[in-house]
Amino acid sequence: MIVNKILLEFKPDKNNLLDAIKAVARSKGFFSNEDAEKTASYFKLSVAEVFSVASFYDEIKTKEPSNVVVKFCDSPNCQSKNVEKIINEIEILYRQKVGDENNRKLKIERMSCVGRCLDGPIMMVNGNIYEKVNSATAIDILSNYL
Repeated sequence: MIVNKILLEFKPDKNNLLDAIKAVARSKGFFSNEDAEKTASYFKLSVAEVFSVASFYDEIKTKEPSNVVVKFCDSPNCQSKNVEKIINEIEILYRQKVGDENNRKLKIERMSCVGRCLDGPIMMVNGNIYEKVNSATAIDILSNYL
C-alpha cells in the first residue's frame, strides 16, 4: 500500500522512474522484487526494465538489509594494526565472508578510512564507531548487537 502511495507522487513517465525507485527504496530501506512489480505496472514497463535500473545504482539496495552491519577500516594504517586478523576471526566465528549477503542477521564489510588513524583499528557497527579494537573487543562488541 505504501509503495502505491509513493508511486502516485510521480507521473508515470519513464523519466521519473529512477526518482520513484529511490523514493520507494528510502521508505523501506531497500527495493524488493514486489516493489519492482508494482513499479513496472505503474510505469507500464517490464519488471526487468525496472529492476535493471534499480540494481544499477549502488545506493539502491535490492535485498533486504541485514540487521547488523559491521564495517572494518581497510586503510593502510588499520592494516598495519592487524585489522586483517580481526576480520578473519570474525569471518571464522560467524561463518561468513566479507561482502556475503546471505545472512539476514549480519553483514561484514570493509570501509575506507574514516580519518581516525591514531585510534585504529576502527570498527563500525550500525553506524557506531569503535576505536582501538582487537579481536577480543571486536567479538565482544559484536555479540552485544547480535
